[in-house]
Amino acid sequence: MQQKTWKFTALGVGVALLGTLLAAGGVSAQDISGKLRATGGVSTVEGSGGGGLATWALITGYGTENQIGANAHLTGVKTRDYALTTGGVAVGLYDRVELSYARQEFNTKAVLTAISPALRDYKLKQDVFGAKVRVIGDAIYDQDRLLPQIAVGVQVKDNKDDTVIPFLNGALGSNIRNRGTDFYVAASKLFLDKSLLLNGTVRFTKGNQFGLVGFEGPDGKRYRPEFEGSLAYLFRRDLVGGIEVRTKRGNLSNAALNLSEGTAWDVFVAYFPSKNVSVTAAYVDLGQIVGALTSGRRQTGAYLSLQVGF
Repeated sequence: MQQKTWKFTALGVGVALLGTLLAAGGVSAQDISGKLRATGGVSTVEGSGGGGLATWALITGYGTENQIGANAHLTGVKTRDYALTTGGVAVGLYDRVELSYARQEFNTKAVLTAISPALRDYKLKQDVFGAKVRVIGDAIYDQDRLLPQIAVGVQVKDNKDDTVIPFLNGALGSNIRNRGTDFYVAASKLFLDKSLLLNGTVRFTKGNQFGLVGFEGPDGKRYRPEFEGSLAYLFRRDLVGGIEVRTKRGNLSNAALNLSEGTAWDVFVAYFPSKNVSVTAAYVDLGQIVGALTSGRRQTGAYLSLQVGF
């Protein structure tokens, strides 16, 4: 029961954190929610503001330069052989700094029973702590020039697994680590007259499968640049659709175990009935994950996310 309540705990902590911030800063209802609807984006599976897979340069929430914005989210992804759930909170401070936290649980369902029947529904768990800083540009107000909004960020990932990573270390003779840090540079350009947002992010990471299978490995210990891209179109003020792509190579390529990774992508629709609520649905392809145990199938399926905030 305790393992199943973390998602609701994250939301509770988020609500308490938002209340504490507002009370400590003396922030009233007139001081928040200054940006246009949908311009705060949604929450990625790692908790940062952006799309479902790709982190954007935009600061989460609807706070402008004199305001605070924040949100809490719950996300579920179900593919052919796996299921991912993530929940977390994020705070945007004065449209300049974003702080985020997400807890991920990756259910391996029946995949690991090939190793041991006791591993049915074994969950890989990871905490992701993030910080993002807008360094130049303003995606909303810089409509008269091509300069995008640019932000730099860091994500500290703490993988809680004590079963799969030790197994792989023994099988591969490697030293896969449970902790790692990603660094990224993101650029987002919003064309209001065309109802279009373009985003490109370069992430420097040592992660395997976003860190869910640890960091580093037999293929290397150095940071690798990976690309994240988004194209989003505003069909109307409360409805956004688009596509995303995110490369991932990892450090676990092995012919015998078939551990190579593949590029992830999705096609999404996000509905914003108000500034306080958004619902995102998507068709997602996470690429190959442990192909030796899943017949090399690409992991395609459904993505659904609920976000509340201001």
